[in-house]
Amino acid sequence: MRDEDDLSLNAPGAGLESMLRQEEQSHNIWVRLVAKVTRNPLATPTTLLGLEGERIVGAALEPLRASGWKVLHGVPLPSGSDIDHVVIGPPGVFTINTKHHPDATVRVGDKMVSVNRNSFPYLANAEFEASRTTGLLEEWCGFEVPVHPVIAVVGARKISHGGASSVLVVAGEQIASNLPSAPTRLAPRHVDMVFRVARHRQVWSRIGSRHRKAQ
Repeated sequence: MRDEDDLSLNAPGAGLESMLRQEEQSHNIWVRLVAKVTRNPLATPTTLLGLEGERIVGAALEPLRASGWKVLHGVPLPSGSDIDHVVIGPPGVFTINTKHHPDATVRVGDKMVSVNRNSFPYLANAEFEASRTTGLLEEWCGFEVPVHPVIAVVGARKISHGGASSVLVVAGEQIASNLPSAPTRLAPRHVDMVFRVARHRQVWSRIGSRHRKAQ
């Protein structure tokens, strides 16, 4: 496998970093030069905040590797978006969407997540992401692959739960202590097999055809 096709080599935030490089190249050379001289980043504050959040969660996931868990970052999708982190372990696969909300109050309901009283469709998006990942990995692996949707909230002052959603919403900084508590669903050989499949960039390109649904 070529290095550029091996997603296990991606660093946390790889998807956003790729997007930032493309955006930077879209500016003319003078704009890039002024930005470099003034040390004024061309990226928006929201994008930089998101990148910081993904790096924090990526670092928090590292201890799981010592127990045989597999971790991927910035798994690209044909739509141009990506899955921030894909983690594979005895409970199955976790598709993790990172949200960076410094000092915010976060409340998880049945259908929506409220951040400082503003509602976002994080739960539905996470469920959709997990659903299409299930279909894709089961087709390639040939056996049942349980996939759990996760939202990792970074920097929040408080996270409260008032609903019964199937999506796990946790503090990103403590995520490594939450995932292993799920029941074991995959044998070690199946964990390795799913990882061998999931680390291939080309595998995820098929998610845009047979497994795409209207959002």
